[in-house]
Amino acid sequence: MVPMKSIVGLVLGLFVVAVSGAFFTAAAAQERDVGPKCTQWNSYRVLFKKGDGKISDETAKGLAAFVKDAGRDCGYRLYATASKEGAYDKADSIAGRRLNATSDFLKAQGVKPEMVLALSHWVDDRATDKNQARSAILYTLPKQGISCRRYEKRSPVQVALFFDSKSSVISQRVKSELEKFAAGIKDSRCNVELTATAAKEITGAKPDKTNKDLAKQRIKAIMDILTAAGIDSDRLIDTNVEYVGDRKPNTAKSRLATASLM
Repeated sequence: MVPMKSIVGLVLGLFVVAVSGAFFTAAAAQERDVGPKCTQWNSYRVLFKKGDGKISDETAKGLAAFVKDAGRDCGYRLYATASKEGAYDKADSIAGRRLNATSDFLKAQGVKPEMVLALSHWVDDRATDKNQARSAILYTLPKQGISCRRYEKRSPVQVALFFDSKSSVISQRVKSELEKFAAGIKDSRCNVELTATAAKEITGAKPDKTNKDLAKQRIKAIMDILTAAGIDSDRLIDTNVEYVGDRKPNTAKSRLATASLM
């Protein structure tokens, strides 16, 4: 016959195991909800009927599946377009409704409002009137995903970086400015936009391409400094390079790169 004390101990032991299991299950459920589709610039296009700014039931199923796979803690960047759907003002309004409808849908799926960045909408009046021009498109961003200027109310900090002609080498002064910039945003959720311009620094055949490639090398040099300073590369989400040699002389101001908060 099993002693009563042993039976009580066994019951209590099973209760502790059950409670512990429930606790760890709850803790696991509270971990970041990020799925396999929450990768840098993964995209999903939501198609709309002509003149309509509502998400159809059929479209909603596909979008819900995409959000489930990407996760509620993924960052989502949104854009929306309209084609020639009536007068320009009407089409612009429809595009705006598509942007808002997609944003609202994500939030209804449990995505936090600060992880949804509805950036812009426009009328693509150069495109033929077809589905691709009547859409909203989502881009996923796996970590920060948001604009800290909008949601953390940060000032639009921008660092101006100058390069020597024909060079993408980071000077000690530029390096110090970048490291100071990185230190100021390391513990935030800020994403960074990088731009670089090149004047007609390298002459010869196709100077636009040659000098634009130089601007790209400057962007790469800036990114290397920022990542070495502890900024994850997937926070450097927008880059833009431009050749300005046909409009501006080869001066320091025309060899300008910037790093700024989004």
